[in-house]
Parts: sequence; structure tokens; C-alpha cells
Amino acid sequence: MAQTTVDKFIQAVNEDLNMIAKLKAAVDIESYYQIAKEHGYHFTAEELHSELSKKSLEELAMKINPGLSPRKHLDGR
Repeated sequence: MAQTTVDKFIQAVNEDLNMIAKLKAAVDIESYYQIAKEHGYHFTAEELHSELSKKSLEELAMKINPGLSPRKHLDGR
């Protein structure tokens, strides 16, 4: 199965401490998209939500914001 842009972005985040710091500081979904765009990742809200819905809350917390509670503004589950 081909890796989606969202998956590629999440993988890149896991490998880049600078991006992790920026995402931890993101205050809303628009900030999140801007950070992704700055790093060359372009995806829609639908693509983001589709990929996030495939992952457990624990997996999301580990990949998107390790050490912090799940961010409700990124995934409202």
C-alpha cells in the first residue's frame, strides 16, 4: 500500500526534533497545516482526518504529541 502524504508527514515528524517542537506549540489546526506546508507536505483536512481516524488514540499521542495528552483540536475523538 502506498504511503499517504499524511503518513509521510507523520514519519518525518518522528525524525525531526525541530518539527516536533513546532507541532507541540501549535495552538490550532491552521498552525498544524502551516507547519506541514513549510516542510513541503500538502494535504487536505479530509486526508488528515481520514488517516488519523485509522490510528488509535495511543498511537496518535505517540506520533503527534509524545508526552502530552491527545490534542482535541487535531482529532476530536
